[in-house]
Amino acid sequence: MEQDLKMGPHDVGGEDGDPIDTNDSGMTHWEKFSNGLRIAVSASKVVTLDELRCSAESFGDDYFKMDYFMRVGLSLVERCIQRGVFSKSELESAKKIAKKNFEVPIVELPNPKDITHLHDGKEHIHYQSDFQEDESGEGPPEFYFDMLAAAQILTDKNIISMEDIQRKIDNFDKTYPARGISVVTKAWTDPVFKSALIKDAKSAIHDMGIHLESFADIICFAHDDDTHHMVVCTLCSCYPRTLLGMPPAWYKSRSYRSRVVHEPRKVLAEFGTLIPDGKNLKVHDSNADMRYLILPEKPEGTEGWSESDLSRLISRDHLVGVRLPKINTN
Repeated sequence: MEQDLKMGPHDVGGEDGDPIDTNDSGMTHWEKFSNGLRIAVSASKVVTLDELRCSAESFGDDYFKMDYFMRVGLSLVERCIQRGVFSKSELESAKKIAKKNFEVPIVELPNPKDITHLHDGKEHIHYQSDFQEDESGEGPPEFYFDMLAAAQILTDKNIISMEDIQRKIDNFDKTYPARGISVVTKAWTDPVFKSALIKDAKSAIHDMGIHLESFADIICFAHDDDTHHMVVCTLCSCYPRTLLGMPPAWYKSRSYRSRVVHEPRKVLAEFGTLIPDGKNLKVHDSNADMRYLILPEKPEGTEGWSESDLSRLISRDHLVGVRLPKINTN
């Protein structure tokens, strides 16, 4: 009998998978809050990343029914209960309060047929959409109330604060995504820095004045005429978040994580990136202790461009190797 070497539901590398949705719709508020809470709690040393993964694996078949932020968020709650940080009864009581805060009266919308007035001397009518908020969906998902409840309990116990969570959200929205781009533009314009970056990325980035707030090492691989590099995390979603911001949804998807190690050229083609058969393609698997930054080649025709102008050519997709920066000719 062939031995099953998989380490659990996290380990998907080499499996078959569906086509990858290469679009990234961004994060909802619920997801941002869940992520901010998890990072703030991890920083407090109440739980570790490995403990969260262990809790997620304990969900069994439900693991595959949860999206990423629900799974991570509920893993955090489960681990806090197991560690005695708070009890199930404390959580349920806090959830009731959180849900109560979302109970708002339903306001009847005006009948547009009853409202007419003049605009620039002409009679103007309204439509129902004029009185409705531009919103889709049915409000927060159930797991969000677990997140609110856990955040309130941990705040009351002086383990974290709501300001800690908001600070993490702001960092991922504004600060972190610009860091990797600034590293690449400096490498494109400063050969000495480029050499230092490839030799010891974490030190070179630190010397730029960027403090990554992470224990994990950073390794930089540069594209060249012979080799194309790309990054995956087959076990989870390890990614240099404090350098690139949050990973896009496709990076965390089961399809990307499973397929990229055994059919990387097909995966790249789905992103519109075609690599010649004669060119080497290296896939680097991130883990909790080691993250990667891909240094794309500077596009032709950008000689003399400033770092500010060059930065407009770069997105995070380029920095994990699934796309190549180009000059927009439109």
